[in-house]
Amino acid sequence: MNKIYVVDLSNKSVEAINYDVKAYKHYGRGLAVDLMEKYVAPQVDRYDSENAVIMAPGLFTGTYIPTTGRLVVATKKHKEKGAQINNMSGSIAQRIASLNIAAVVIKGNYEEGLCSLIISHKGIEIISSEDLKGAEVSKSIEVMRKIYGKDASIIGIGPSGEALLPLSTLFSTYPEGDPVYYCSRGGVGDVFGVKGIKSIVVAEESYFKAEVFDQESLEISAKRLGKLMVSDPVCGTALPGYGSITLMKMLKAGRNIKIEKIKKKANTTILENKINRTCSPICVIGCLNRHCKDENSIFSSPAESEAYAALKQCFNIDDMKFTSEFNNKAFELGLDSTELIFACALYLKAENIEGTKEVLNGLLEEIKNLSIVGRVVGSRTEGIYSLYKEKKELKPMVSRPSTREEGNFNVKLINKDKFPEISDLELLYGEIITLENLGFCLFSSFALIDNKDALEIITELYHAKTGGKCTGEEIIKYSLSCLEKELSYEAKAKGVSVEKTIPEFVKVLYRYFDNKINE
Repeated sequence: MNKIYVVDLSNKSVEAINYDVKAYKHYGRGLAVDLMEKYVAPQVDRYDSENAVIMAPGLFTGTYIPTTGRLVVATKKHKEKGAQINNMSGSIAQRIASLNIAAVVIKGNYEEGLCSLIISHKGIEIISSEDLKGAEVSKSIEVMRKIYGKDASIIGIGPSGEALLPLSTLFSTYPEGDPVYYCSRGGVGDVFGVKGIKSIVVAEESYFKAEVFDQESLEISAKRLGKLMVSDPVCGTALPGYGSITLMKMLKAGRNIKIEKIKKKANTTILENKINRTCSPICVIGCLNRHCKDENSIFSSPAESEAYAALKQCFNIDDMKFTSEFNNKAFELGLDSTELIFACALYLKAENIEGTKEVLNGLLEEIKNLSIVGRVVGSRTEGIYSLYKEKKELKPMVSRPSTREEGNFNVKLINKDKFPEISDLELLYGEIITLENLGFCLFSSFALIDNKDALEIITELYHAKTGGKCTGEEIIKYSLSCLEKELSYEAKAKGVSVEKTIPEFVKVLYRYFDNKINE
């Protein structure tokens, strides 16, 4: 039987609730938001002890279905806003799902410093982690893996999360090898900090142990889906060949990018340990460590690729070695490196300071030392701009929700005949949420979205996993209802207009499915 665990840090209690997807109806991101509604009143503020952190792997995670290693982490944005959704990669989602855990709700605050949650087949244990106070990310991982095994799956925060900096985010470990971990784009580090959570560790080695209704049918359909993904030019050639630099190209040219087969080579002179090609087990795309440009430089992850593009855009810095070093320093503090670059750009423009490599490294030191300047830069672009509102020229530099760009594109989907009542754009959102609900990496979007064959296989997999029957249209309509539920929850908190929470990745998909760009 699957479980939902409810952890109360205030009284150190752990409750296990039986969960059956056919009876409960919600799963993945939809389950996380449903639990948010149940456990967090709409008017609760971000740092209130009544706020909760909710983790939910996708419905297909923990099985042999390829590229389904995603974990949704949800919490409250602010008092007058709804749910903040962080979609994370790493090995932890597979491990949680393999323990037949559908979700973990963490409420209350730990009042004795820092703690860690240890998840195993025995349940969830709360332990003190006060000895890791102030520890950088790699140190925390080293200590926990020494105790719980060299391949233990871990998410958590660095010093910036402990300091409640808005730019802080969560780190997540990869399977043993290089890179060891990454820091996500979705934030939430400050909420872990206020709750006193230093890390969450899954102390089990098993993968692919999630309960399955029909294992044989699932494996047959999973192989078909894997073949569909690797036959796609983006998922099967561009991403495993070039890594997420592919996405940077798409931000400029939509799907009109030149895709060539290249020799997939690892620079083993740089990485002496095992090289991670995938961020979680059974991924058939494999975009890690695919960014070789010459014999002396390599981008190990999509985050470095994004940081490279941001440095070039904001400061005209075109230096792969510096990008990698800057990204690693930011990650050690538990920072969202790409948003950090945008925050630095706004602050430096406000102060009329040129953004050189030395200056950027200096700002990282300010954050590390938690100086006033460091705290200002660590407050994200929104927080920085609030201190310089008289300088109206800075306003366009404030990061905006991804959906603010939707009006600039004419999204056109081919397979829309079953959804005449909604727009192509809404259908795109529905398919994105479907991937999140099921646990698929968003990089699989190019092969799975707007693909009738993929949707048919997904319905087969749904039956094989759960024993329930559901059409592809019903699966997507459920996802659209999840989005409506999120908007309704935010409306109760805000009382006025609300905005959808769609992953930043949608900016690539706007261009990929844009009729104007792709004509």
